[in-house]
Amino acid sequence: MEYTIFYQGREIGSLSLETEGLYYRLSAHCTEPGAGVWRLWGCFGAESRCTGVCFPGTGGLRLEKRVSRHSWPILPDCFVLGREQEGFLPWRGILEGQELPDAMLRPKDAGSRTLAIFPPAQGPVPLAEYLSRMREAELDGRACLLLDWPPEELPEQAEAGPEADPE
Repeated sequence: MEYTIFYQGREIGSLSLETEGLYYRLSAHCTEPGAGVWRLWGCFGAESRCTGVCFPGTGGLRLEKRVSRHSWPILPDCFVLGREQEGFLPWRGILEGQELPDAMLRPKDAGSRTLAIFPPAQGPVPLAEYLSRMREAELDGRACLLLDWPPEELPEQAEAGPEADPE
């Protein structure tokens, strides 16, 4: 099985995943976006899991690893290269039918999370219908929009109009 590796919404490498008995053999290579330690993250639905730390190799970064098939009962949707920032994990995925190609998530309590969405330079903001609930922030020098997910329900608003006088 072949996957594309993404970094900040763009393709930077590839990964092959082969079944090997009770394991998956993972072999990844990608370009290095900058100096430092880089981790490869598997995106499983609305969750990110660190797959491993990449090492310098011919033509960029590499990762060779065996992963227990028991630990991955379902395969990742995609792979993202990145670093944890202020508790946010690199992530890419689909929410409410909309693709979020450049995002991070921070787990919260009871299965909720905070999304950091990096809006594209051109085109609409993903999940724009929740724009009123987003707040501006910055992660690793990049402007982003934070959204708690799932969004809390807004309280029922009182009907507009004059109140009836009981007297």
